[in-house]
Amino acid sequence: MFSVVKPEAWLSGHSTLKSGRLLLVCHVSGFYPKPVWVMWMRDEQEQLGTKHEDPFPHADGTWYLRANLDVAAEDAAGLSCRVRHSSLGDQDIILYWGRRLSASLISLAVIVPLILLIVLMLLFKKRW
Repeated sequence: MFSVVKPEAWLSGHSTLKSGRLLLVCHVSGFYPKPVWVMWMRDEQEQLGTKHEDPFPHADGTWYLRANLDVAAEDAAGLSCRVRHSSLGDQDIILYWGRRLSASLISLAVIVPLILLIVLMLLFKKRW
């Protein structure tokens, strides 16, 4: 048997039957030993609506677990899933669901293409 095996983690999500809601799923797989802590977070705050399924054994002796969170679609940005396991030491796995974009990043995404467009127009105009 293993001494410790690091988990792999990934996120998925889909719309629920309730309008405007998402079911976010944090998948954690391939870890050993069985004890693992998985939680949906916003900043450093645990999301109390996190629902954990019982760990499921893989044929190779490692484990799989899902942690689900049902949220309003507009509240999903800024959430993360945090995984703690003995194999990770102090290096938790943190996966982010749709980070919030800062105003400066949005401004940059608008201004840079506009500047490029103006430069291209000026270059094109000079050639004709």
